Amino acid sequence: MKPALSFALGALLIVEMSGCGAPAAATATAPTATSPPAGPTASNLTGMWTGTGNDAQGPETFQWTVTQTGTAVTGTAILNSTNPTDGTCGSCHKQKSGTLSGTMSGGALTLTLQFPAGGNDITPLCGLTMNATTSDIAAGRIAATYTGTTTCEGAITDGTLVVMR
Repeated sequence: MKPALSFALGALLIVEMSGCGAPAAATATAPTATSPPAGPTASNLTGMWTGTGNDAQGPETFQWTVTQTGTAVTGTAILNSTNPTDGTCGSCHKQKSGTLSGTMSGGALTLTLQFPAGGNDITPLCGLTMNATTSDIAAGRIAATYTGTTTCEGAITDGTLVVMR
């Protein structure tokens, strides 16, 4: 307690005790609990998100258009290699368009990014699935880890991503 406040409270107590009649009973006010900040609401994830990621196949960029209705999260996803001409497997297999779906519940986000085989991307025979989970969600930022598979290259391990509005 600050000295000035302690002195003022002490002086008030002395004045009260020196007055006529019985001293008033002291009452204590219980401290009020501060509610934790609310988790992401239904409108928090809806919108355009862009960012970067990295896994054993190399770095990538993401562009998501997300709609959230209640706990359901859906949308479109575009995946690109950060260097599409470097000749790595990642430069070929990370140039895809697809969908995302998942749930936002209790502050935890679970997403599946699905980039099916076919289409007009550079490797139409290869499909790609990423499964991301996180509770690291702040205003305008999602950071997650992911795993997954590709039909051409096998397992995806040690994936991390950060997207922002």
